[in-house]
Amino acid sequence: MVMVRVSHYWPPLGGTNCYLFVNNTCMSNMASGEPWQPWVGSAAACPPDWPFWSRFMLAGGEWFTCLDRGGAIVDNWVDLLVETPPVPFGTEMEVMVVWPN
Repeated sequence: MVMVRVSHYWPPLGGTNCYLFVNNTCMSNMASGEPWQPWVGSAAACPPDWPFWSRFMLAGGEWFTCLDRGGAIVDNWVDLLVETPPVPFGTEMEVMVVWPN
């Protein structure tokens, strides 16, 4: 179990939510190289010491896979790739983490 602080991002908003925004469309892949679109609701930006493909479960039972990074994602912040966040921004909670093999 790991204590995290939860935030969220939504690439279609552009700005800090998307590295490459062209004609009102987010063209960026996540830091892992995966496209963000198929991972809506199940991917997250995680701290750099968490390997890509680590998985964690929120207190409500939602699973997320670490496939992205972010400059502000440090000290056990996790940034969920969601249109509608399951918890308010900055919520602290204990999550179960499964590290990749």
